[in-house]
Amino acid sequence: MFWWQVAHPVPVDALSNFTYDTKVTYRVNANNLTSITEDYSITNNTARQYLTELKLSTPVSTLTGLKVFYDDGTAIPASTIPKATSRNDLQYDYQEIDINFPRQNFGLGHIWKFHVSYQTTSLAEGRGGSHTVYVPSIEAGDSGDQYQVTVEVPTSFGTAHFTGAKSASGGVSGDRQFFVFDKANLVEHSLALTFGDSTIYDINFKYPLDNDSALPRTLTLALPPDLNNQRSYVNSLTPAPIATRLDPDGNVLADFRLAPHQHVVVQTAVESQVKYLDYDLSASKKISDTPADLVRDYTRGTQYWQTDGAVAAAAATLVKPNAPAIDNVRAIYQFVIDKLSYNKNKIKFNIRQGATAALQNPTNVVCLEYADLTIAMLRSQGIPARMPIGYAYSGNLKATDSVADSLHAWVEVYVAGIGWMTLDPTWGEKFDNFGKSDLDHVAFAVWGGNDQEPGAVMHGQTDTGYQYEDTTLDYHAGVSAPVGTAAIMATRYVALPFVAVDRITVRAVPQTASDNNSVGLGSLRLSLGSLAPSQVVSFFHIVWGTQSWQGGPIQFLSGTGTGHTVLATAGIRVSWVAALGLFGLILASGLIWFVLRLRARKQEAAAPDPTDPSQPTTHHE
Repeated sequence: MFWWQVAHPVPVDALSNFTYDTKVTYRVNANNLTSITEDYSITNNTARQYLTELKLSTPVSTLTGLKVFYDDGTAIPASTIPKATSRNDLQYDYQEIDINFPRQNFGLGHIWKFHVSYQTTSLAEGRGGSHTVYVPSIEAGDSGDQYQVTVEVPTSFGTAHFTGAKSASGGVSGDRQFFVFDKANLVEHSLALTFGDSTIYDINFKYPLDNDSALPRTLTLALPPDLNNQRSYVNSLTPAPIATRLDPDGNVLADFRLAPHQHVVVQTAVESQVKYLDYDLSASKKISDTPADLVRDYTRGTQYWQTDGAVAAAAATLVKPNAPAIDNVRAIYQFVIDKLSYNKNKIKFNIRQGATAALQNPTNVVCLEYADLTIAMLRSQGIPARMPIGYAYSGNLKATDSVADSLHAWVEVYVAGIGWMTLDPTWGEKFDNFGKSDLDHVAFAVWGGNDQEPGAVMHGQTDTGYQYEDTTLDYHAGVSAPVGTAAIMATRYVALPFVAVDRITVRAVPQTASDNNSVGLGSLRLSLGSLAPSQVVSFFHIVWGTQSWQGGPIQFLSGTGTGHTVLATAGIRVSWVAALGLFGLILASGLIWFVLRLRARKQEAAAPDPTDPSQPTTHHE
C-alpha cells in the first residue's frame, strides 16, 4: 500500500521546455495541523512558448485556505478539483490545483516565481505519546528539475525517527526543529518522521465464545504477546478465565469453560506499548552463528512455508553463507519486494496460497503471501523466521473504528548478533523500512511453531474463524496503573522428623507476561520460567534436614542474579497433619499388629498339645 503519489507539475506545453525549482515547506503545529507552502521558480527554456495553465497534484484529499500568488504578491486564479489515482491496484483520493496564469512569461531564460499555500490535517497525526509526519513521494521527473522539502515541527515533539532516507540537513530554531529532504530522498519512496519513542495502543477485543454442543466445552482465546518492540498489558478479562498460560511463541492464551449451549462474549481491556527500534545492523554475525534451538524451532517447513523446491532454489541463489546474516536477509527481503505485486482484489476472495504458489503467481498476492514467501525463503536457508499477525495502521486510507479491514501480516527474523527484528515486505515498496521497527504495527498473535495458530478463538486445535470483527482501538500516552499484584503461598507438610513436602502456589502479575520467574527459599532458587498474566502455578518441593519442621519466609521473584525483583513474599505455614497422620498410621498399625499377635498366642495356648500323653488319641481305619 502507498500513502500518496505526488506528480510533478503538468503544464499545457511540453514539460521539457521548462525547468522547475520547487521548495515545499510543511509547517506542523502542536495540534498536527499542517500549513503547506510551495515555492516555485520556473525557467523558460524556449524563446516563444510560455505557460498559460498548470495542474498541481496535492498529496491530500482535503485542504483549506488555498492561495496562489506571484512573487510580488499578486493573486493568481486557481481552483481545486477532487481526483483519484491508483497504483498497484490501490486507489487514492487527492486534490488537484488548477492554476491559470494571467501573465505571459515568455523569453529564453526568463524566470518567474509564484507560491501556493494551503492547510491540511492529512499529513501529520498524533497517536498517544507520538506524532508522525508523512512526506509524500514524487515521480522522477526531468533530471534538471530541483525539488526540496522542509519539515518544521515543535521541539516538544521530541526526537525524530526516520522511515526512509534521513534528512540531508536540519537544525533547531527557537521552539521549532526542521528537517530538509532533497529530490533523491523522495523519488518513488514516501518518508515518515516519527517523533517519540513509543505509543500505547488501547485495544478492546470482544471475543464471541459459543458452545453449540450438549457437553461442556473449553475455548481458548489468544491475547497480544510481548515482542522485542512490543509490551502488552492485560488490564481486564470479563468474565475471568479458568486459566492462563503462554505458548512457545509467547502468545498469551486464556481458557474459558462453557456450559452446554452457552454463549459468552469476553470483553477485554488490553494495552500494547509499541516501541521504535533502530537495529544495529553492523552487529550481525553469520547464519552459522544462529543458536541451535532457534534453528530447530523456526526453520522447518510447514503447510504454507514450503522450504524445498522452487522456494529453496530461489533463496539459494541469493544467500552467501560466509556473508553477514543481515546481508542475506536483505537480499531475500528485496527479492520478495521486487518479485511480488499486491492485488487488492484478492482481499475480497482471500484464499491463502502459501510461499510456493506466491512465487508462481506473483501478481495474485496480499500481505499473507508477502510474509509467507519471505519466511519460507529465510527458513530454507537456516535463518529463523516467524509471522506476527495483527493491526497495521493505514492512516486515512482506512478511517474506521473497526480493525478488521486493517488486519495485516508481517515478518520477524532472527539475525545472529542482532536478535529478532521486524520486516514488512508488503510495506517495503512504500517505505524503505529495512532495519527499523515503527509504531504502526501491533501484533495480536505470533505464528511460529505453527503457520496458522493460534487463532483468535480456538476449540482445541480448531480455529473458530473469528477475525477481530468487533475489535476497536485508541491510543494513550502512557500505560494504565497496575491493578492487583502477584501472590505466593506455601504450606510445609512435615512427614518425618527430617523430611517435609512443601506445596507452593504462585499467581503471576495480573497485567503482563513475565520472564525468569522463580521461587526463593533462602539461598535456593526454584525456576518457574515464563508466566502469563495471572497464571497460577502449583508444585511440590521436598525439604530435608532440620528445616523440615521450621517455617520461614518464601519469595516470588522475577529476574536473574542480584538484579531480581521481589513480586510477593509470604511466610511458610508448617503443618504437622502429615506427621501426625503418619504417626497415627504407624501407631494404628502397631496396635493392630499387637492385637493380632495377642489373638494368635491365645489360639496357640488353647490348642491341644499333640506331645501330651494324657490327651486322648483317635485312630482311623
